Amino acid sequence: MDFGKEVIPGLLGKARLSSFIFDGYWEDIGTVASFFEANLSLASDEPPFNFFEEKNPVYTHARYLPASIINQCSIDHAIISDGCIIQNTHLTQCVIGVRSIIRSGSRLERTIMLGGTLFKTPAELKACEEKGIPPMGVGRNCHVSNAIIDKNARIGNDVTLSPPAKSEGTEGHGYVIRDGIIVVLKGALIPDGTTI
Repeated sequence: MDFGKEVIPGLLGKARLSSFIFDGYWEDIGTVASFFEANLSLASDEPPFNFFEEKNPVYTHARYLPASIINQCSIDHAIISDGCIIQNTHLTQCVIGVRSIIRSGSRLERTIMLGGTLFKTPAELKACEEKGIPPMGVGRNCHVSNAIIDKNARIGNDVTLSPPAKSEGTEGHGYVIRDGIIVVLKGALIPDGTTI
């Protein structure tokens, strides 16, 4: 439900409505593009919202995750959450969510990765490998740009995800393209060697 189009007009004449002046940070994230840009802007030099103000602290859900492991990476304008494992990767203007795994040789540009729900045990990882199923996260030697990778997505090795011009509304197995942004769906599996 949209407040401006449905909720407020639906209450007119049925309930007492009042307005208040609000001059703080506010973003309309009603489209894929506005959600994408609002998130990426938080990793900019001067983000529109400051998470680090002592007088106005922002708290998140307590997850008690280990600190992220980041080895041999090039990182430029990124937010990286707890519990991530990122190896020999280039990140440019990215928001990386909890329990994200990005494997060696990959490059992510203008990407939001929502991460994973749970860590996988070595036995679970081995079982997936034996079935030819990529583990959760981004595989080796991938190039991902202008993308939102939803939770628990599995992207194989040597995958290229970069929405081509004039691809609006394209849908495929495990992904859609909206507003010039490729969205890898929750729990989707993108096989090794895929190019979109």
